Amino acid sequence: MLPDEQQEHFTRLWTEVQPSVSGYVHAVVRDTAVAKDIVQETALALLRKFAEWDRTRDFLPWALGTAKYAILAHRRDSARCRVTFDDEVLHAITETWSAVAPEISDEQAALHVCLQKLAPHARNVVRMRYEESLDSPQIAQKLGSTAGAVRISLQRIREQLRACVQHQLTLEGGLS
Repeated sequence: MLPDEQQEHFTRLWTEVQPSVSGYVHAVVRDTAVAKDIVQETALALLRKFAEWDRTRDFLPWALGTAKYAILAHRRDSARCRVTFDDEVLHAITETWSAVAPEISDEQAALHVCLQKLAPHARNVVRMRYEESLDSPQIAQKLGSTAGAVRISLQRIREQLRACVQHQLTLEGGLS
């Protein structure tokens, strides 16, 4: 068991990198439940080995490396998975992820702000499409509309969100 001050230090570091690690794992492992399990396993592995962490190195690459090994262990244990990356591709994704993770986090935060600015009807359409994974005909049926009208509405909502995210990033200095 780590002393309290080390537990607090680990918690601060993990809280900072967890969205990036989670995003990386979800990008590689398409099954949401499995990805969540791998993120939890990664956190536990990092906590167990925290005393071994070289404090002269950044925490994020170490966390991503640990996540990579958790993914490899999962792949080994479940060889039935249809979509897998070979070791070279997984290594390349791991290396690249730490560079793009801060930008992705900024974009996610901006998207969250922009989703809150949508009209309730538009937010409902987005929720049905992306949270419930409904297609246009299914959404149309729920809304008493046509599939074509839903597709046009989604196209307009996506454009509105894209413009809003760009604006938010510009305001925050994340994009010029």
